[in-house]
Amino acid sequence: MKFEELQHSLMHRPFFESHELVTLFDEPEKQIMARLSRWVAHGKLLRLRRGKYMLPVPYQKEMASLFYISNYLYRPSFISLFSALQHYQCIPEHVQAIQAVTTRQTKVWNTQVGRFQYFSTHSERFFGYERVKLGPGLQQTALIATLERALVDICYFYSGEWTQNRWTELRLDLPDFFQRERLLGYADRMQSKKVLRSVHALLKLVNKKQ
Repeated sequence: MKFEELQHSLMHRPFFESHELVTLFDEPEKQIMARLSRWVAHGKLLRLRRGKYMLPVPYQKEMASLFYISNYLYRPSFISLFSALQHYQCIPEHVQAIQAVTTRQTKVWNTQVGRFQYFSTHSERFFGYERVKLGPGLQQTALIATLERALVDICYFYSGEWTQNRWTELRLDLPDFFQRERLLGYADRMQSKKVLRSVHALLKLVNKKQ
C-alpha cells in the first residue's frame, strides 16, 4: 500500500478507520499500522484517536462533516445539546466543541480538526435523534438530536435549574417546526424532575412571547 493508493481510495471519504484498510488493501494489519504511523509523523495523515484517521484537506476530494466524524469517533452517539441548537440556527453564539450524547463513558477529545465532547446516558435515554443529510458528500450525513431532544439534553446535562431568566439569556429563537408535545414527551421519558421543571419554564416563556 502506497500513500497515493490510500489517497485515491479515500479522497471521497477522508475520515476512515484502520481496520477498513486491511480489507481494502489485503495486507497484514501490522504492516498497515506501521505505514499509518509513518504518514502521521510526516503530516500526510491526521490521527484523531486510536484507529481513527483522516486525510488532511489538501488530499481530500470531498470533505467529511465534523458531525459525521463525531458519530464515528465514539459509537454509539448522536449530536445534541448546543451543537444541535446551532445546527437548527436557534442560538446566535458559535459553539466551540462538537457536543454529543453516548451510552458509553463521558469523554472529550481535542483533535486537529476540532474538540469532541460526549455526555454519557443510560441506554433507555438514548432516543430522539434522526439521520440527517448535511451535504452531497459520502461523509456528509450524521445522527442529530431533534430540536426538542437537544433542549431536553441541555436541561439534563447542565447543572442548575433552567429558569425563565436563564432561557432568556440563551436568546433562543425557536423555529416553526418546534413541537411542544414532543418536548414534553421527551422530558417525561428522561425521568428527571429538574428536566420537567426546566421544560415547563421554557414553555411559559414561549407563551409569553406569542
